Amino acid sequence: MNNAEYNNCSEWIDAQEMRGRYFFTKEDVRKIFPDAKEHSLAVSLSRLVSSKRIISPWKNFYVIVSMEYRLRGVVPEHFYIDRLMNFLGRNYYVSLLSAAALHGSSHQQSMTYFVMADGAPLRNVKKKGTRIDFIQKSNIASEFVQQVKTQSGYIRVSSPLMTALDLVQQERKVGGLSRVAEVLYELVEVVKFDNQSLSLMKCYPPAIIQRMGYILTLLEYESLSDELYELCMGCGMKFRRTALKASKPTEGGMEVDDRWKVIINQGIEIDEI
Repeated sequence: MNNAEYNNCSEWIDAQEMRGRYFFTKEDVRKIFPDAKEHSLAVSLSRLVSSKRIISPWKNFYVIVSMEYRLRGVVPEHFYIDRLMNFLGRNYYVSLLSAAALHGSSHQQSMTYFVMADGAPLRNVKKKGTRIDFIQKSNIASEFVQQVKTQSGYIRVSSPLMTALDLVQQERKVGGLSRVAEVLYELVEVVKFDNQSLSLMKCYPPAIIQRMGYILTLLEYESLSDELYELCMGCGMKFRRTALKASKPTEGGMEVDDRWKVIINQGIEIDEI
């Protein structure tokens, strides 16, 4: 194909949508219009963004806004996140509240889309209708990442157990420990512990396991808490006293959970759960 087939970028984009192609890069446009000046292409693409015909969640990466989303002018992140991460050349998975919602925690929708990614830190995306929070993770346990089907293909999503562990580890990202408890209350129905879980739990500091165990006990999921404890003891995991809220000080006289060795230096509101 070449520019002789299209009078402008808008015509080319219409043709792509008709063929069910919703993603392109600036380099793709250059190939279609090789004789166009750089400034001219930039202006054309900018106008299409302004008219909400396309969006650009990352420099030189574009998403065609289908009729389904055109009235809002906003495309949900799950529609393009896999293509974007491939464009960036990063291993990734959808995480935290975004993953929990996909696993059934429907009441835990967030305005922020959370993505774990390997490699150097990525800048967060904050644009009208789009907010992606990238969290750096050097070692992604890919065997615990699931493929979830969306209308545009598949996306990589943390398993329920990995989601739970990430929520405890990144509690400040999602609104604190009480919010984590709310999510775990809905998520535990699909969280399972088995011998394969050990390799995943070894990717997290013991303190994270201890905090999650304590929260499960607080939520009165005793059987699940027992399973987690037996798994930890079976593999020789050692518990040391650790603060429930890592960023808060611990003082003498604070209550300590006997089983999980968690110093309760932070209250967790569970009345509305």
